[in-house]
Amino acid sequence: MSSSSSSYGELVVLGYTSYRRVDSAEKIPDKCQWIPVGAPNSRFLLEPSKSQRRAVVPRATRLAKTLTSKTELSTTLRVACKSPASHFVCMPTSPTSSSMFVTEFVPSPSHDMFQVGRQPTVVNDFVVPGHLHGSKGTISRFAVRILCDRSPPYDCRVFAGGFDTDGQMVLPPNAHKFCPRCAQWTKDWTNHLLCLPQVGLPAAQTSDLLLYELDNNQTEDDQEAMDALTRNGVRLWLPEAQAWFEVSVHGRLYAVADPKTDSKRSFHRPTSGPVSRQAVLSHGCLLDIGGVHLKFLSHQWTSQRRNSVSSMAARLEKLNVHCPVQLHPLQFTDEDDAETLPHVYPACGHVCGYNARMAKARQCPLCRTPGVLVPLRLATSNGQRLLSVEERQSPDAVFNPCGHIAGATLAAESAKLRLPTGKSICPFCAKALDATRPFSKLYFYRESDS
Repeated sequence: MSSSSSSYGELVVLGYTSYRRVDSAEKIPDKCQWIPVGAPNSRFLLEPSKSQRRAVVPRATRLAKTLTSKTELSTTLRVACKSPASHFVCMPTSPTSSSMFVTEFVPSPSHDMFQVGRQPTVVNDFVVPGHLHGSKGTISRFAVRILCDRSPPYDCRVFAGGFDTDGQMVLPPNAHKFCPRCAQWTKDWTNHLLCLPQVGLPAAQTSDLLLYELDNNQTEDDQEAMDALTRNGVRLWLPEAQAWFEVSVHGRLYAVADPKTDSKRSFHRPTSGPVSRQAVLSHGCLLDIGGVHLKFLSHQWTSQRRNSVSSMAARLEKLNVHCPVQLHPLQFTDEDDAETLPHVYPACGHVCGYNARMAKARQCPLCRTPGVLVPLRLATSNGQRLLSVEERQSPDAVFNPCGHIAGATLAAESAKLRLPTGKSICPFCAKALDATRPFSKLYFYRESDS
């Protein structure tokens, strides 16, 4: 990690970072209510910083009672804590109470911190607008933060929610909160008053605030006695567990219902205690923030030699692929001639040239498999980073029904992975895969085969 070109890894968006809702007067393509905006497979590089990236770690959790407005809360807390550089996570105890749990965060020179959110602002390193309907969206303005260790093994940990420009994160009063003492979830802490570890007189007091120390007998690894979830939620899929988890504001992992076993609801909240105290990113894991999915690629994976999109097209060109029906050569590097542009029947994998009668027939002329004829699509350079070196050299699968070319390994992984919605998607365009046949083996007809 000493090299300036080194990184902790990178995040590649599966599909698009932004979608707009189709207006009622517009013609809806494929009966889809959302149209992608911008280029697919945006890439976010997690690079070590020579200067601090506002990295902060928790120091103490206290109980505060205040009627101060949100705009003045940070200033009031900094005065009470006598710590002008602090950040704060504020967790209201109930929708009607003026009390809240306040976790103070202090700068850490041992970490780099990155934030992802919907709002373009200096505190968000990566902007992901998500599904937008007017000014509103499914992704929080400050959705998630990633804390990276600057020393080996360079772990990257995920936390739900991010800090705003005032250095605070204020959860809604009705946020899902977890009580570790009785191991229950609640939205209203008034039913858990006996669990409150409040002691003695206020530890700090101003004209607008009372601050109580909590007697938790906490260790260094157990500073946040109370935990909570953000409103829109942050999900993490771990390949080693083959399961989805929800990440809390303090970076703990909570089990959620498997979308395969219960497809009636697309958004399950945890019902039990944490299964892990740390949400550590591992190669191939997925982050779900408001319906947009980001895949984490480790530094070891990204350091492998990568070729450009044109080089993949050039390698396919060298195969001398012909249309098995019209018998003319297909051009992977020339998009001007529609007839010589490779097309494919994703339901069976046969690659052909374009013909209006073939497209209208909606049936492969070679194997009679019902299906549509679509352009054979190559992923962008960022999308191809999802493929291994071997898969880039000899792609042998195609996603159904979008027609994106891929390797068999990535195709099988994508078909097996169910999102919280219960569907599997193409990693390049995020289009839902066919439930019966999510991908097919590619069949190229070459002149040498005749």
